[in-house]
Amino acid sequence: MKNSSRFLTLFIALSLIFSACVTKQKYLELDKKYNECIDDKQFISNELTDTQNKNKDLNKEVTQCKEKIDQLKKDTLNLSHKLAQSERDYAKMKNDYDNLVKDVTKLSQANNATIDALSGDLFSMESQLSAKEIELNQLEEQLTKQAKELQEKEDSLSKYATNLAELQKILDQKDKEVRNLKEKVSNALKSFEGSGLVVEQRNGKVYVSMDEKLLFASGSWTVQGTGKEAIKELAKVLEADKTINVLIEGHTDNVPYKGNGQIKDNWDLSVMRATSVVKLLLSYGDILPQNISASGRSEYAPIDTENTSAARAKNRRTEIILTPQLDELFQIIDNN
Repeated sequence: MKNSSRFLTLFIALSLIFSACVTKQKYLELDKKYNECIDDKQFISNELTDTQNKNKDLNKEVTQCKEKIDQLKKDTLNLSHKLAQSERDYAKMKNDYDNLVKDVTKLSQANNATIDALSGDLFSMESQLSAKEIELNQLEEQLTKQAKELQEKEDSLSKYATNLAELQKILDQKDKEVRNLKEKVSNALKSFEGSGLVVEQRNGKVYVSMDEKLLFASGSWTVQGTGKEAIKELAKVLEADKTINVLIEGHTDNVPYKGNGQIKDNWDLSVMRATSVVKLLLSYGDILPQNISASGRSEYAPIDTENTSAARAKNRRTEIILTPQLDELFQIIDNN
């Protein structure tokens, strides 16, 4: 009972101190930063979705280009055969025409009926020959056009293939960086795993999830003993690589928080816990503040939706989400 009275007295004193120190303006600034973090997170999610959709569209367009190229090759081959046949027909008709001219010359002294018939045949031959010449020219023009179109499609396909290769190379490199980051973080926090800390790789990011019991007392946003040591080890990893973007998310269970002063509900509690971890990270290592964001998710991103004490314990957590910078990837996407 004495310990409970002392704890209650200490809690009331701390609440009064925080209530006195945190002005409305600071609260509004925290709220504004929270909204900016939500917007940044949504922007990155949208960019990732757009990247995946563009990658699918590029693959689909490459497939369509390949099909068009195959069809153009078939059409070109058919046109080449037709051109060759037309040239043979033209040569034969030209030969027949020359022979007919010779025959007309030989028979020029023959009767007029025979000459008229031969002249009619000659005129017909000339008409057919002229038609074949026109057809031959059209086929040559069509063949030239098809060859140009084929070359353009092949150039376009080559460009898409190059862009896809670059994109895939960068994605592979980013995936490798994420795996290496996960290994570094796991090694740094290995002694804490099994005591409320889990390191996972999901969706191209590294998630460090810490249970409430590892970081905070119930209803508190002050990081305690073992949790401080874990954050200190993580700060060493982040200090060694200043290109890593860090998002810290506070999560609560669905039991309403009955607080006082500035902290009135689970939203406030989750935000305060996230910002407490941010400040502790910055105090332990030379980390760029502009690479770190804090976000409060309240009770609305549970990992277990069962309404049990075990499920609620899982949901009371703080997640530190680490992401390698994707500027190079976004630049290639923008260029295309």
